[in-house]
Amino acid sequence: MAFWQLTRLRVIYPVLLFLILFVDGTFMSSMGELFTQFPWHILPTLTLGWLFLGVQFDVENELPLWFYVVVIGILFDMYYTGIFGTYTFAFIAAVTVMKQLHKVLDERLVSGLLLYLAGLLIYLLISYVSGFVTGIANVSILSFLLYEVLPTVILNLVFAAVSYYPVWSLFQFLR
Repeated sequence: MAFWQLTRLRVIYPVLLFLILFVDGTFMSSMGELFTQFPWHILPTLTLGWLFLGVQFDVENELPLWFYVVVIGILFDMYYTGIFGTYTFAFIAAVTVMKQLHKVLDERLVSGLLLYLAGLLIYLLISYVSGFVTGIANVSILSFLLYEVLPTVILNLVFAAVSYYPVWSLFQFLR
């Protein structure tokens, strides 16, 4: 087997992860008017979605997933919030929950969406709690659940469902 065949997933996954990090922000910036119409606040979490697909399709066997989770969390904090630690912890906690649930769930689409839902809820809850503690978020938990979590979950689960099989076939090709 040639060297390029051994390193394809090791190179493509992190490159796409860093690209998706910036596409995530560009997507929110360009579609922000649509995503933040009163009273809704929808967050496209493409970066977490790519990490979910890495967990779902077991890329940890071939590359250091936890290293990329920490690096992406730090870059996310530096690039988007400027407050170190919030999203680093949120990404680590979400991927940890998804990895633990992946042990009991299989690779079917519905199981994968349940896995992503759990990770997404942890991610959003940690970002809300950290915003509430620092005084940035001043909405009630009911408003947060109804106007941010619900539409965010719907949008991101649709993204995950649409991209599930194409990414699965990409990973199969790269292996």
